Amino acid sequence: MYQVIGITKTLAYFATTCVVVFLIMNYRDITTLVSGPLMELRRPVTSAVTIGAGIFWVLGQTPLFVLICRLPLVRKYLPPIDGEWDMQLKSNWGIMQKWLGQGDGASLITVPGKVKIKARLFSVKMEFVSADGYSESKTISVSVRPSDQTGLLELNYMFVNYTQIPVATDTNTHTGAARVFVKESGEGLYMEGTYFTDRKWTEGLNTAGQVTFTRAKAA
Repeated sequence: MYQVIGITKTLAYFATTCVVVFLIMNYRDITTLVSGPLMELRRPVTSAVTIGAGIFWVLGQTPLFVLICRLPLVRKYLPPIDGEWDMQLKSNWGIMQKWLGQGDGASLITVPGKVKIKARLFSVKMEFVSADGYSESKTISVSVRPSDQTGLLELNYMFVNYTQIPVATDTNTHTGAARVFVKESGEGLYMEGTYFTDRKWTEGLNTAGQVTFTRAKAA
């Protein structure tokens, strides 16, 4: 999720952390180190960078990051998207069925499911499972960044879908992509956007539609 604040600021925060660690560790000898031979700085600087990297890893790549994102001042920039979500797809497959003589094409097909998001500072992973267990998907690439058009945060992701026993109009695997926006209502965060897939695209059966994520309610 570092893309939200940008690589330049992320590196600046890391450098600041290392400087603070260096000053804390060597505050008694700082004058001697600065005025002495340059090689004398090698060990204390290496130690400060190592500890700084450790601090970044603990704060950004462990479950502690999830708690940090819930803080009021932090959630404005790094929304707490980690956890389980209820998913609802509205697919154009219902319309495409008309072309196949399988329906009147009057409405979109609604597909419910579950989404599990693992969000850390330097990585975001998502897993999807349909409510009926027909298929599941896993992301191969996820980015989180501010939208240039809306000012909202957006998730852009690519995924691979796996279906063990597909119907005649489906495939065992296909890839897709989606762009969803992070929004907030009185009930908390939710995400919505659009997606598309390359499912049987050579036969004109690739799908697209709307996707919505809402926080999973405790059973």
